[in-house]
Amino acid sequence: MDEIRFSDFTLQRRARRLAKGGEEISLGARAFDLLDFLIAKREDVVTRDEIMATVWPDTVVGENNLNVQVGNLRRILGPHAVVTVPGRGLRFALDVEEGRPASLSLPDKPSVVVLPFSDLGTESGLDWIADGFVEDITTELSRFRDLFVVARNSALAYENVPRDLRAVSRELGVRYVVEGSVRASLDRVRVTAKLIDATNGEQVWAENFDEDLSGHFETQAKVARAIVTCLVPQIDRAEAQRERATAPEDMTAHGLARRAWAVAVGGHMAYDQEPRERGAELARQALDRDPGCSLAWRVLAWVAWGNAYHGTTDSVPRTLSEGIDAATRAIAADPADHHARRLRALLHFMNQESDAGLPELRQAHEMNPNCSSTLAWLGLYEGLHGDASRGVPLAQAAIRHSPRDPARGTHLAALGFAQFANRNYAEAADTATAARAEAAGSAVPLVLATIANVAAGRLEPATDAFRELEKIAPALVEARLSGRWLATNPEYLKRAHTFFRIAAGLEPPQSAGPLL
Repeated sequence: MDEIRFSDFTLQRRARRLAKGGEEISLGARAFDLLDFLIAKREDVVTRDEIMATVWPDTVVGENNLNVQVGNLRRILGPHAVVTVPGRGLRFALDVEEGRPASLSLPDKPSVVVLPFSDLGTESGLDWIADGFVEDITTELSRFRDLFVVARNSALAYENVPRDLRAVSRELGVRYVVEGSVRASLDRVRVTAKLIDATNGEQVWAENFDEDLSGHFETQAKVARAIVTCLVPQIDRAEAQRERATAPEDMTAHGLARRAWAVAVGGHMAYDQEPRERGAELARQALDRDPGCSLAWRVLAWVAWGNAYHGTTDSVPRTLSEGIDAATRAIAADPADHHARRLRALLHFMNQESDAGLPELRQAHEMNPNCSSTLAWLGLYEGLHGDASRGVPLAQAAIRHSPRDPARGTHLAALGFAQFANRNYAEAADTATAARAEAAGSAVPLVLATIANVAAGRLEPATDAFRELEKIAPALVEARLSGRWLATNPEYLKRAHTFFRIAAGLEPPQSAGPLL
């Protein structure tokens, strides 16, 4: 068995640890091997020759070494722990209880541990780098309030030992495990990371990262952030798939709120109102069980944003007011929730309050620079209301840092609008095409395709995009044609509104010329 208890002590074989009353005791490697062997042979008296062959294999040492280690064990465990049987050998004399550690239940949040990475060979002086990556990844994951992240010190117990991931799941109370390897030279590093559902051993995601290692610490931090930015959306997607199979009556308030979040955002800005309605109902059920559930309030803020954007509400002002209130309640319940701050910022922008929205969106990014969604939206709104030169690079960074993000279509749309704001019309039109391929059924890329193609002089694809938008999002089309664009940049609004009306056939193409 891996864990053995005797007297007030606990011996963990795989982790090579001895503890008393929960406090770890320093024990040398030879003393540990001797203790482990004596416990394994506790039903017998073992000769000194047997001990020497097991504890000091292929090594010629004096018998005094054994006497020293026996003395160490008696000093730590008590004088009667190891008994000398005259003329025969030694015997472990304490009562032993074998068993595995008690299983820890999984928390409400998605739970993850970053296990020590394997070192596949590094040049001299870089032996620290594998541990450095693990520490940085653990720290960056901890920025995500929706995750339960096991501390680095607990993960160290699994260094340089065979791993049974199901046992890791039980012992640490986690569903997901991050494993990886590092190979480094003085000028280059290659890191492999993979995400595994430890409860069933299934691999969820894997990726390789190659970087120049000229600036060691900067590269380490950069790669760690890149891994985390890719990793978190995969956890969210795996959780959404798993939660769909759980009966609502068996879920806690937070569990209901997590399902609500997965349902509401699952379409990534789809026009269809039904997912938002289901998400809102689940969020209200969660709040019935726990009125202070921050995630449930965040869901209601997201739902309000989606309904206001798409025009699927009887009163946009009321919906925006309710959404801002819900986001504020979420932040009050959890001030470190960067998602809620991002949503409150987006709702402020829609409410014609860019002076309130941009600082809060910047704050959300500062709180968690690893969140690709926040990065993409910041790129869009810097392009519209802030530092226009930062808009496109920020949105591009969101896509580069999380290239296989389930929300890739949304991120591409944000990039396209930032390009449009900067008058990069051909690029914006091409980005709209890529966004439509990633987010079929979403109205947002169609809006972008309509105005960007008009600006790029591509009237036929602009008209096609507009007609498709009319079919799937009539309320949104009506809102935009009436001049409601939910932004305050007058120069951008003039261009977007005119180009949209040209695609609709309400203005001649020549109207675009003075605005280009």
